[in-house]
Amino acid sequence: MKIYKIVLLTAATLVSSVSFGQLLERENVESRIAVGTRPEAGDFGFMLGISAQEIDEFSDSDLDTRGYPLMSFKYYLTDQLELRLNSQIYEKSKKIQGDLVNTLGQEDNIDKESFYRFMPSVQYHFSSTNLLDTYAGAGIIIGAEKNEVLTSEKTTLTGDFIADQYTKSTFVWGFNINFGVQAFIADLPLALAVEASIRGLKHSNLQYEVNSKSSVGGVVTDQTFYTLSDDAELRYQSLEYKEFELGADLRFMLSYYFRR
Repeated sequence: MKIYKIVLLTAATLVSSVSFGQLLERENVESRIAVGTRPEAGDFGFMLGISAQEIDEFSDSDLDTRGYPLMSFKYYLTDQLELRLNSQIYEKSKKIQGDLVNTLGQEDNIDKESFYRFMPSVQYHFSSTNLLDTYAGAGIIIGAEKNEVLTSEKTTLTGDFIADQYTKSTFVWGFNINFGVQAFIADLPLALAVEASIRGLKHSNLQYEVNSKSSVGGVVTDQTFYTLSDDAELRYQSLEYKEFELGADLRFMLSYYFRR
């Protein structure tokens, strides 16, 4: 009887010791696991993002893509309130100038194009866990687009010419409403996010202003008119061309965070 009690007591002691040891070991393991760290108030980061529409444009060889991936600077005003300044900038220029000798044709061809867009926004983060971070935000869009095309053609060997300058200066403004999910994949430095958005954009002054000069027999003429594009045949004495677009998009983003 005494031996039976001793066996039971020994077994109970071993079980309790193993359980207690497992609890201590489990607590220690949890303290060593790195599941990613959320940004806090005062932290800031840099983000690159590309949308589904931009991916489609990059893969289409027939399109002259202007939309480079979005660049963004992020600052956490509080643990849940994030300020962003998004930007997209693009410039391209081509310049050919020469003097033809004993022949006729195009002497000058200058083509300049620029695209600037800035999008300040505010994001509110709902989740407090480190694994998945859900958020929603809203912001405004302000930008400008400019295109300038200048061509000069020598028409006679005596010095007659035709010179056309097409200029378009477009103002862009709008809004953006978004909802996203962000996952932290390292000890704060990196995060991956998918963001859905509804965007409205209005383009003003899409018409081209054309300054056309020509010289025939020493008589120089100078006139100004407007067209819908740089290769349109219709000429307008005055013209106002505007567009508004409303649509949804999906953006994939990679963020790098800096500690305070």
